Amino acid sequence: MQFEDHLIGQESFSEFEALDDEVAAKYGRLVRAHPMTNRAYGRRHLELAEQNNMKPPPSSGRIFMGYVVIRSLGRKGQYETWIPDHAFEEIYKAKS
Repeated sequence: MQFEDHLIGQESFSEFEALDDEVAAKYGRLVRAHPMTNRAYGRRHLELAEQNNMKPPPSSGRIFMGYVVIRSLGRKGQYETWIPDHAFEEIYKAKS
């Protein structure tokens, strides 16, 4: 997996499904996501924040594995955010 490709296009993100109905109701049943460290997400945010309606990156002096996630997919409030890998994998599964 490529975790440092911070300028990857949203069209290259994989589709995932929410495992929980509460998460699905709040953020949409489907999301698009791509593996990315918090540091790479910070660089992505600097370059694409306005264009992609991005949430600010988490503050941390350490590097964590995670995913850049497009939530509210296809809706007016669509946005990008970053989620640590362990949290993401608890609430989403790859769409089959």
